Amino acid sequence: MAEPSSTRRRYGLFGVSNYPAKSGLDERQRASMARWAAGVVALLAVAVIVLLLISSKSPGLTVTFDSQGGSEAAVQHVKYGALAQEPEPVVRPGYTLAGWSIAPDGAPLWDFSSDTVTGTLTLYAIWLPEGAS
Repeated sequence: MAEPSSTRRRYGLFGVSNYPAKSGLDERQRASMARWAAGVVALLAVAVIVLLLISSKSPGLTVTFDSQGGSEAAVQHVKYGALAQEPEPVVRPGYTLAGWSIAPDGAPLWDFSSDTVTGTLTLYAIWLPEGAS
């Protein structure tokens, strides 16, 4: 004679369980839920793959250079965590370029050899009057 379904031996992730079923779902309903869950997992996997493909074709983060009265500097598109390249030299009559900064007032200067781009960024030219140091 078979055991009643509520105390039937069940096999789970951690071995055999003789505990009664905790839900009132029958085998058909549990199988339906398992298929639904597998479909959700598959859909999420496809979404992640699509997002990865889109991000790999992205031009990257935008680095804009505000020359603050000097000649123009080209915009750059840089991948997250990468280094921006120092732009071609810009000029402003009567001034010497001291460097580039994330703040218009010049503190601190951007270090193109070690500072990485982690978001859309504007760098401002910092000018010193000629003859000043």
